[in-house]
Amino acid sequence: MRKGLAMSIVVLLGLGAAAPADASLFEIYIRGDGGFEYLDMTALDYAGALNPANYDTLPRDQQEVIDNMTKNYKGEGWMAGGSVGVLLLDFIDLGVDFRQSGLSFDSGTDADLTQLVLHAAWHILGTEMIFDPSLLMGFGYSYLTTPGVTLAAGSAVAGEEVTTNGFIGRVGAALDIRFLSWMSVGAAVDFSFLYFDAGENTSWGFNTDILGRLSFHI
Repeated sequence: MRKGLAMSIVVLLGLGAAAPADASLFEIYIRGDGGFEYLDMTALDYAGALNPANYDTLPRDQQEVIDNMTKNYKGEGWMAGGSVGVLLLDFIDLGVDFRQSGLSFDSGTDADLTQLVLHAAWHILGTEMIFDPSLLMGFGYSYLTTPGVTLAAGSAVAGEEVTTNGFIGRVGAALDIRFLSWMSVGAAVDFSFLYFDAGENTSWGFNTDILGRLSFHI
């Protein structure tokens, strides 16, 4: 009996020291995601293409219309995108994200936001667990296409599109459920800081992405 007990202890110790059967030092994933986005941008300098040359001579109500279109962008809408990356040592995630958004601003105009971000994520419990929470940070490039402003019959209206581009920094958290070795589903919330500097059009702001995602592991 003692011999059998000793053998059992040895087996248990061996199992405890061994790596999980599915553990991998290197794994590639492809992910698709989509959901809701909210954007709040504030213009630091809204002259030039976004502002008629005679702004200072316009009635105040016309200036307010222009301000609403150019000084502060608050909008929400859909977001869709995808990621590709590698999982290293079961805990580290390095990848690149692409997202495209279609937004409707409170001024009544529409805009498109594009994000291209390099990210690093830490999988808190390891990716071999069924429940996989993670924390993320990333940096990259983004550009925003918005309608400019022009005057028609003495009124300020949307004009030709204006594109500004610049820097984006992102932090976020996610929870994935890996119910198959090659597939997982999850949800994430990301917060980003954006800074755009395009000559006469300089702005900064924040956006929030709330998304669901589907990942395939190779």
